[in-house]
Amino acid sequence: MNRRQFLIASGGVAAALAVSPAMAEEERKGTMDFSNIRGFNYQPSWGTSGFEIWRNFDRDRMGHELALGRAYFPKMNAIRLWLSHDAWLRNPAKFEAEFDAALALAATRGMAVVPVLFNRWHDTALDYGGVYLDHFLPKVSWIQSKDQLMAFAETLFSAHAKDARVLAWDLCNEPFSYNCAPAEIPDIVKAEYAWLERTYAAGKRLGVQAPITVGIHPGHGIEGIRQIEPISDILSIHPYWTGDSPPHDKAAYEKSLDDYVAFAAGVKKPLLATETCWGATDDARRVEIIRYTLGQLKQRGIGFLAYLLHHSLVADAHRIEFGPLSTPGNLAFIEADGALRPGHEIYNEF
Repeated sequence: MNRRQFLIASGGVAAALAVSPAMAEEERKGTMDFSNIRGFNYQPSWGTSGFEIWRNFDRDRMGHELALGRAYFPKMNAIRLWLSHDAWLRNPAKFEAEFDAALALAATRGMAVVPVLFNRWHDTALDYGGVYLDHFLPKVSWIQSKDQLMAFAETLFSAHAKDARVLAWDLCNEPFSYNCAPAEIPDIVKAEYAWLERTYAAGKRLGVQAPITVGIHPGHGIEGIRQIEPISDILSIHPYWTGDSPPHDKAAYEKSLDDYVAFAAGVKKPLLATETCWGATDDARRVEIIRYTLGQLKQRGIGFLAYLLHHSLVADAHRIEFGPLSTPGNLAFIEADGALRPGHEIYNEF
């Protein structure tokens, strides 16, 4: 079964991607319609980091949590699933088997997958792990004597080059995440881009059929999209409207969305919000954030993968009794006991 056949067979995904006779050609060119994607980022409940999640992978719990998602959100047709090269290094065969199982668990529930190969977002409360400067900045670490990151990417690209269950490959979550202006550290910016560019080229060389993208940090705005456009077949944005935590002017937020849409149209590439819906510890406040955010995205024809489907022990994905929280508060839609978080059925209106 090729990717097009899977999208047709999986029902919800087929409707989301507006299947047409020209779909195969659109897919080849990376111009498929992503505007009706309705999905979530999914961080399994049992780990505090990517390494922990994948080293202790639980197929039954993942299947149950995805089934809950589908039950509460019937239009759900995709998940964005973060991976862990660290877990792969410990036991490549185990990781590859678990990743394949994860793709199957999603597919049987009508969901395509956006695998996130690497992560560059880090948190002071509960760090997810992933890639640090040691991995890509030339000469700073002996760890570069063997290109672990490329070996990981090439293994998955090769094994799943024609995998119909992959909606898109996200090379990296929020690269260029610095604590200073990029202009102050040009050598680091250059090295990080070169690493992503090499990884993108590897995917193309190995014949991956699904489009490749990069999930850019929301603080980078339109310049961030310009930066990663050459290595993105579709443009991934993280349009979080933060409300009052920190304060976020609605006019400025809406202008940023308009700028994204205009840029995507100018370069003739699809646009997808691969993260969105800022968190809050107060349920009613979170519902307000979801309503406004998804309303603005739908109004502009931007498909979305909200953050975050299910309670998890990773940063900001749980109630306070499960661990510390930082600025976003709780981003989960489903509670630890499997109940739908109060008011969060609002998602289904969009």
